[in-house]
Parts: sequence; C-alpha cells; structure tokens
Amino acid sequence: MMHYRKAENVEQELSKTDLPFENCMPKTHKDFLWMHVKGGTKVSNVIEFAQAALDKGEYRSLVWSGSGGGVVKTISCAEVLKRSHPLYQVTRMGYTSVEEHWKPQMDGLEEIIVTRQIPTLHILMSLDELSDSIEGLQKPNTNSDFWQYDEASPASASSAKRTNKRPRFARNKQQQQQQQQQQQTTQGKPVGDNAISGQG
Repeated sequence: MMHYRKAENVEQELSKTDLPFENCMPKTHKDFLWMHVKGGTKVSNVIEFAQAALDKGEYRSLVWSGSGGGVVKTISCAEVLKRSHPLYQVTRMGYTSVEEHWKPQMDGLEEIIVTRQIPTLHILMSLDELSDSIEGLQKPNTNSDFWQYDEASPASASSAKRTNKRPRFARNKQQQQQQQQQQQTTQGKPVGDNAISGQG
C-alpha cells in the first residue's frame, strides 16, 4: 500500500426501518427520536437534547445508535438518561459496513476499495411499558446484562490494596544495604560475616 494514500470512509447509511426493533416499538408510538453517537460526540449535549425532547412530550421513545469508537459513548448516554427518566430498555448489537477508499499515487494503478464490518450498538428506550416477551428487556431501575460488573466489598478492596502494594526501594546504595539487612533480620536469617563466623 506504499503507492496509495487513504481517502474517505463511506459508512453504510441506515434508515429507521433498518433498526432491529421491528417487534419492540410500542404500537401507540408513531415516531421516535433517533440519536446518532460518534467518537467525537459531546455526551452532555446529546443528553440535554434527549432529556428536553422527553420532558416536552415530543417523543415517548428514542434510540441511541453508535458504531466503532462511538459504542462506549452510546452506552454512557443510555446510562445517564436512565438516571433522570424511568425508561424501559432493549439493547441490540450488530454490524455496519464501511468502505475505505485508497487513492493511487502512481499512474497505472486503480483505486482500491476495502469493505469492513464494524460493530454497532442500538439501544431502544421507552417511557411506556414494553412487552415482557421481548428478548433482553430491561425494566426501569434495573441493571443490564450487557455491562454488568461485580463491585468488590470494602474488606476485599482493602486487602487487594495491601497485596498489590509494591515495596519502595532506597535511592542510594547505602540505604539499599540497610534495607536488605533489615529484611534478612526480620526473616530470621543471619546478617553479614559476623553471624557466619559464630558457627562452630
């Protein structure tokens, strides 16, 4: 690829009908807010917009979508919004096609187009109750299986700190020798030549 330069990336454009929520959306909802999250998206801005739309009653449901570097921020947006609104949630994962275009820098070469599949996350959130028959349904004030973690107890956390503590080493040679002698003394080992000469 030394004779090519990277050009634009063309990501597959999705429509609302392409989203994997065909049997999840409440029938009473004629439309929903669709929030696209990218790696450079400022989370606070999109959160404020979504909160305002729900508070004003413009929408009763919304979908967060993010791919590649935007997946982590997509999760963050959904988790933050749940703190202010009692929302039902359905999470779906998939892939989006991206075309990478490479332009030739020498005559006689043709443009190269590489198609990649990048992971994509879609999160449906609804103020209205969703059916219990929906796979992966998460009700308000519950944790999701997608990013659940075990929180260590204070006792185990403090013991982990003790076991992971690294010894501090002295900066000069004399202090290092003193530390070594102290360690050997505490472990019950003889220190220096005087202890060896005492054996008989």
